[in-house]
Order: sequence, then structure tokens, then C-alpha cells
Amino acid sequence: MRSLPFKRRPLLLGLLGLALLLGLLVLGRPTASPLESGSTWHRGPAGYSAWYESLEQQGIAVQRWQRPVKDLLEQLGGAEDATVTLVQNPAAGPETLVAVLPQVTDESELPALLPWLPDWVEAGHQLVILGVKAPATAAPFSQTLSSEAGPVQIDTRRRYTAGPRLGTELDDEYGAVVWQQAIASGPVTIAATPFLGANAYLDQPGNFALLTALVAGSGQRVWIDEYLHGYRDEEAIAAEVGGDSWLDYLSRTPLLILAAQILAVTLVVLLAFNHRLGRRRSLPTPRIDNSWAYIQALAGVLHKAGSYDFVVQTISQTERIQLQKNLGLGDLPLPLEQLQLAWNEQPGRPEVDLAAILNPAVAKNESQLRDWLKRVQSLHYPRTAPETPPGDPHRP
Repeated sequence: MRSLPFKRRPLLLGLLGLALLLGLLVLGRPTASPLESGSTWHRGPAGYSAWYESLEQQGIAVQRWQRPVKDLLEQLGGAEDATVTLVQNPAAGPETLVAVLPQVTDESELPALLPWLPDWVEAGHQLVILGVKAPATAAPFSQTLSSEAGPVQIDTRRRYTAGPRLGTELDDEYGAVVWQQAIASGPVTIAATPFLGANAYLDQPGNFALLTALVAGSGQRVWIDEYLHGYRDEEAIAAEVGGDSWLDYLSRTPLLILAAQILAVTLVVLLAFNHRLGRRRSLPTPRIDNSWAYIQALAGVLHKAGSYDFVVQTISQTERIQLQKNLGLGDLPLPLEQLQLAWNEQPGRPEVDLAAILNPAVAKNESQLRDWLKRVQSLHYPRTAPETPPGDPHRP
């Protein structure tokens, strides 16, 4: 296998790292947040960007509010300690605030979600809330209702039927879809659906016209609560987080995104530095010893067949010739008596009965074979007493 040229490896590693980063960006891109539903910045079917643009085209004074509503109340009330400077051209009459809830919410949860609601209403301003939960009825899910602004498309079975109403803006025989209700000693316009003027109804002019009439019917200035959908201006972020250092960024960054960024950088670094300083060298192919492989195969066959007599006969003949050579008697077969005599004449040789080793009884099992092999091995590695070291005072 040919290795890549050394000069091209950094380029290939860089391309691989770039592809990895692009893959992480594509797979790890944030999905649409539930808070974007009802936002004038969101251009999806549940967003209100098209309706907001229609207000601007009609010349209606409309502005997104990306701070707590209490700050808007302070500005409209002329509080001396107010620090917000986003309010321009203050109107003489009441203001209108539109709160499109990200999802259908029960009326009992409004104080926690909109804590500023009583103060806003008691200040004499108008409030429009879209998405307050009403009971489900037997009404058709998709229905076109008549209104003073034209036909309005409704996709919900929820209708307001219980409790007093100060007025009704859109209803049918099953109950009210848009109505006015007294909350905190003031009238509040409420819709049972958060999608009354969503982008999904761009082809339904009656929906946009009705919502526009509800929020700007008297020519007052309109504010859209985007703080409810998670949008913050720079001053609001600084006030909530307490600074704009990198530590603040890390504290606001989700741990999953942060971990993915660290993993991507680590992989790129490892790929960039994991290269060789020279050409790739192939490992040599080990040579196969055919003789040894044949011996192992034959031993396996003999072991499985239980041919202990054949093993003893073959090894004893080989060992007998090898012993003759070691004793200097050549390789022609000699009587065991002559071998025994030559063995005994060798200095330092232990007393061994060569006839019992080289002409043994036939082994009947594996245990007897092992014992005989140990005795044969003793001919090559005789156990002799260790020599006394030179200079030992106890040496005779």
C-alpha cells in the first residue's frame, strides 16, 4: 500500500478538520425554540413577522419591546429613576401592549407569566393577550367566522363560554374566540388562540385586519412584547448577566453546545499533529517455518489418535542416534551395552540406565508419555552438582 506524500498530508488533514467542523455546524445547529412561536422576529408559520410588517406599511406607530414591561411603565409614567431610553415620541393617550403567548396558557398562570399585568391595566393602558386557554367545545376545528374586519380563519375548538364578558369581538354559536374581560379592574382583550394573526394566515386578510383593529383601533401607539419570547436588548442582557466578559458568555452558553465546540477543537488538533516525520515503512512479513508447522500438525494428529507407541518409538530412535553423536560414536546404530559403557566413561555424567530410556515399555496413556519425555530430556540437561568457586577456603 502506497502512502500519501508527506507534503500533502497537512492539506488533507486541514480539509478533514474543515469537513468535521461543517458537519458539527449542520448537525448541531439550534432548532426552533418554542419561545419563537408568536414572535414578530420569527418568519415561520407560527411567527408574527408578516403582521408586524403590515403595521409598519400602514404607518401605525409600532415598536418591539425587549426589556421587562415594568421598565416601559416607568418610561411612560415619567419616573425619575427610569434608565430606559427606547421610548420616542410619547403619545398623549393610552398605549397598547400586545402579548402573544408562546403557547396556550391557562388564565390562572397569567400572574406568574405576566407579573406586570395589573400595573399596566391600572395605569389606563390597553392590553391584548393572544393564547389564553378556553374550554374545548364541539365546534369544528377549522372554521371561517364573520367579523367587522372581514372573514377570519380559526383553527381551534376552544371557545370562552363561562364568566362575564365586557364585549365580544369574534364568536359563533359555540362561544367567543376573541372577547374583552375585566382583569385587575380594567378591560383586557383576550383571544383563545395564539395564532390569530400568525404568518400561516398571510393569505387570510381578515385575520390581519381584525388583529390590527384590536390593537390600533383608536390610533394609539402599539408595543409588541418580545421580552416574553426570550429577546433581550444589550442593556437588558447586561443587567441580567452582570457583564460582557467571556465568563459571562460561558455562563449563558448551553453546556451541550460548549461541549461540542471543545470536542471539535480537540479533534482538529489531534488530526493536525497526528502525522509521521518520514515515509511510512511496511512491517516485514514473518517467514513461515514449514518444518515446524508440519511437526505441530503431525503432533496434533497423533495426540488425537492416541498413538503413544509410535511417538515413543520415533523419539527413542532419534534420541539414540543423537546420543551416539554426542559421545563421539558416529551415527551408525550400536548396541545399547556399548552406549552405556561410553556414557559411564564420560566424567560428570550421572548414573543412568540408557536401556530403560532408549528402549522403554510402550506408553499406555498421556501421563506415562510425559514421564518418559522428562527422562529423555535429562540426557541433554543432566543435573550435576555445582562446581566450587575458585579460591573457596573450604575447597578440598
